[in-house]
Amino acid sequence: MAAAKSFIYKICVVGDGGVGKTSMVLRYCENSFKENYIMTIGSNFSTKQINLDKYPNYLIRLQLWDLAGQKHFSFVRPPFYRGSSATIYTFDLTRRSSFQNILNWKAEVEKVIGDGKPSILVGNKTDLAEQGNREVGEGEGEALKEELKAIAYYETSAKNDLKVSPVFKDVTLAILERTQKI
Repeated sequence: MAAAKSFIYKICVVGDGGVGKTSMVLRYCENSFKENYIMTIGSNFSTKQINLDKYPNYLIRLQLWDLAGQKHFSFVRPPFYRGSSATIYTFDLTRRSSFQNILNWKAEVEKVIGDGKPSILVGNKTDLAEQGNREVGEGEGEALKEELKAIAYYETSAKNDLKVSPVFKDVTLAILERTQKI
């Protein structure tokens, strides 16, 4: 049996403040959710080892960088993008302005890492959207995914652990398949 190949992939999770980036990362890495979070200042960093059923001979450790989304932190974010293998663009389904800002996020990220890296678009907080607070339709998310040239669009709930793991699995598969040509 061949020795496992191991890789470390850096993934930046970006979007406006309050869209649930920290909640998504904590749900994925620690399977936990807190109702109240303190605003991220600068960045949060989490790691998780992931096993992919499709590629059992690859050991992959993810470095997940959850970056502060408030405008006044824009000057500190660019250095965190360097070396990123992929980006997860996140917006709040109940806040149209966070959806409208995604193209600004893409421009900010690609100014540092260029284009062509895998990305996923996430509309978070389906739990709130289901309560009648939805401001962004699923079709709008799909259309923005195409405009971003993202590999997928997911509607998630970090609170209810809905579709959070597939976001990270799919982006990891995309990185592996692009970088290893498999």
